[in-house]
Amino acid sequence: MPESDEKKPNHKLGRPQKGEESIKEPTRLERQQTMTLEEMLADLPHKCDVGTKKNSKGFKESWIGFKFHLDAADGQIPISCILTSASTHDSQVALPLAAMTSQRIINLYDLMDAAYDAPIIRERSKSLGHVAIIDINTRRNMKLKEETNSRSPAL
Repeated sequence: MPESDEKKPNHKLGRPQKGEESIKEPTRLERQQTMTLEEMLADLPHKCDVGTKKNSKGFKESWIGFKFHLDAADGQIPISCILTSASTHDSQVALPLAAMTSQRIINLYDLMDAAYDAPIIRERSKSLGHVAIIDINTRRNMKLKEETNSRSPAL
């Protein structure tokens, strides 16, 4: 069947009317909770595209190509890796990497930066019997930002 003949959902674009509920599609992390490793890998984008992120000074940096995600053990020994589109957020590859690594070795800790601070990732780490050591992402919460700054030791 051609793509133009496929049925599209019967809802209007934009804000829902009073009394209507908006249909929210699950995020990639939410979908990955019920997927197998093969399904998770197939769901990730693999085409060459443009990736953008803010650097430490707040300026946007862009690149064209791919992103190489790596799971390493102590001593910088690579265990698992996944190649995705440049625009793929690091957190979207956390669950597939954890699944690949758990098939290959027995590890006790998952050490990640603030980009991986999501309840779904913490739950998966715990379900695998690991201790999740993940930086807290304050996500513009000024009160939380002040608390974390006051707890961190002065350099």
